[in-house]
Order: sequence, then structure tokens, then C-alpha cells
Amino acid sequence: MTNQPLKALGLGGSVVALFMAAGVAQAGVCPNSAPIMTVIAAGFTCTIGASTFSGFSVSGANDSTTVVEFAGVSPTMDAVTLSRDGGTFSPGTVTFNFMVTEAASHVIEEASVGIDVGTNLPVASTTTTFNGLATSPAATLSNSQTGVVMFSPGVSSVAANNSSVIPGGAFVSSLTDVFSETPEHGVPEPASLALFGLGLLGLGLTRRRRS
Repeated sequence: MTNQPLKALGLGGSVVALFMAAGVAQAGVCPNSAPIMTVIAAGFTCTIGASTFSGFSVSGANDSTTVVEFAGVSPTMDAVTLSRDGGTFSPGTVTFNFMVTEAASHVIEEASVGIDVGTNLPVASTTTTFNGLATSPAATLSNSQTGVVMFSPGVSSVAANNSSVIPGGAFVSSLTDVFSETPEHGVPEPASLALFGLGLLGLGLTRRRRS
């Protein structure tokens, strides 16, 4: 399997290129993108580096245009995105839940979440918990906001539970959870870098598909 760069993406005036594995995923390795019905099927499990993702459940978006995207943003940061594959979610409530578990030598230091929207009004809202902990600085996120949970000490697994309320007229195209992990007793990934990676994925990948 070879790596190839995604096209450069603009974010806050910066142009950044991510690298992602191309082609069909090997057995057990998370695909770049998978239909939602594949991911929520019984027994679906995949890995990115030291992280294993499993136990997916989705409501309010179970159709052929919804996909789950997986990305290794850096050697210590992974992202999982529920996406409308270039479109937007219908009004209503969308839930997206799953578990991430680290290999024995790693722990998760931080988890963050954000939503990608096409307009500021009306306001869509997302409530996410990681291991039952509310995100900061806000427990409920509005359009294009991000929220973070820090784990000190780091934890070996995280249950991610996302719920987005989308009113009529709101244009929400994706919801992204990002996890920063380190070897035990290692140096954690800076929070600012995790938020940067989250913004790039939540805002950039969907817009790349639209172009």
C-alpha cells in the first residue's frame, strides 16, 4: 500500500497537505471511507496504528449517502468522521456512537469533536461526551465550534457518544471526533494541534468532495 498526498487544503489562511493511505484497506486496517451500513454491521472492527475502533451505532442517518471516514492525521492522532458524502444531513437528530481502544503500550490523552456546517443560521447543536465527560469550553456546540476532553492520566479506551440536533434550514455535512494518543508516560500531543487537525478534517475533507 502506498501513501499519496491529498490536495492542499486551506484553513485559516494556511495551506496544509495531509497524507492518507490510498486504495483498499488491508484486513483489519480502517478504510479511508466506508458506507454506514458496513460500519454498523455486527462485528465490524478496524485499526489505525495502535487504535482499534468498534461498536459503531448510528441513528437518523442510516442511508446509502452516509459514510464513515477514518484518517491517521499524525502518528499520534486519529480522526473518525460521520459524513453525508458531499451532501447535508436531513433535519432531525443524528446520533453517532463508537468505541476506540488503544494497544497496551498507548493511552489516549485527549478527545475533541467538531461539526462542519454550510451556514451559520439556523443553528445546529451537537452534544458529545467522551467516557461520559462533557466537552469544554462548551458542553453543547453550535455551528463550526469544537469541544475537548482531556484525560489525566491517559485512558486505554474511550466511548464516544455524539448527538446532533439539526433544525430545518441548517446545513450540516459532517461530524468529526479526533483522538490524541501517546505511548504510556510519553509526552501528550498539544491541545492546539489536536484542534487544528479537527478543524482541517471537519472543514476541509467535506469541501474537497464538493469541489
